Amino acid sequence: MILFDFGYERASSAQDAVARLARLGGDGRLLAGGTDLVPSMRSELAMPATLISLKDLAPEAPRLDADGSIRIDALTRLADLERANLIRERLPMLALAARAVGGNQIREMGTLGGNLCQETRCLYLNQRHDYQFAAPCFKRGGECCYPFPRNKPEVCWSVHMSDIAPALVALDASVEILGVNGTRRAAIEELYSGSGLRPLNLDYAELVRAVTIPPLPARWGWGFHKSSVRGGLEFGMAVCAVSMRVAAGGETCAEARIALGAVRERPVRAPEAEDLLAGAAPDDARLALAAAAAAAEANPLPHHGFTKRHLTDNLKVYLRRTLEQALERARGKERPC
Repeated sequence: MILFDFGYERASSAQDAVARLARLGGDGRLLAGGTDLVPSMRSELAMPATLISLKDLAPEAPRLDADGSIRIDALTRLADLERANLIRERLPMLALAARAVGGNQIREMGTLGGNLCQETRCLYLNQRHDYQFAAPCFKRGGECCYPFPRNKPEVCWSVHMSDIAPALVALDASVEILGVNGTRRAAIEELYSGSGLRPLNLDYAELVRAVTIPPLPARWGWGFHKSSVRGGLEFGMAVCAVSMRVAAGGETCAEARIALGAVRERPVRAPEAEDLLAGAAPDDARLALAAAAAAAEANPLPHHGFTKRHLTDNLKVYLRRTLEQALERARGKERPC
């Protein structure tokens, strides 16, 4: 398929990229790996007047800071993130989440920032409307929603499909955002608006510069699972990411963070399920109760042929298993990835 005409510029630095975005006034888009943007341009979901290439910007290697936090450049390729010794040793959940993204060709091109800032997806949204449908959907500026005809124009239930975002939410990560007025920092959860129409809380002249993960506490464990039809090479039907800290002795859960992906317009935290675990003995019944509560909190959207009932049942089963993995690791009983 032949793309439409567009301009092409190359930024010499992150600050230069921001300045170019500001000059273009919303008509420019950043091009890093392009694994999400270029397909969106082919389907004419994204039609920027100008692409600003970040090819000349070399990412910094993942860095361990003096306070124990880890900083990862947003331009880090997913394959490099998966292979980095620092990440594999200290943040194995993040390495596994990077490994879960697409196929090797995608991971060799796609970047951390691109994965976090990818467009939401919908079977109808990600097709060319000129030959598939009579009119465009709300997100394309039309007056209808094909999968949910009763939705109002301000409601788009397209789904955010990042595999890495839920892992970073579970790790309590923050993002460094560069704009024309300098740098600001925000929790990773604040990057997402919860609206399918405009999923990111970013100005048109802002970019995600880096991700920082705080030091991990003692007696901490993690669990990660991605459900997909073929086990890989595709977007997930649901993603579960958990971090858990147990009290001394390991009999009580001190705190937990539960994040779910590929079920709503943004990565979903499950605070009610987390409260069910905090201060409790995490036996099989308690873990199953927390998994069921998290599935209810997520209230998953049916997407890509998966019904709400199927997604809810999937979360109940695999989140319980993911919680079990996190608990075993927190107690020092490591499971293989």
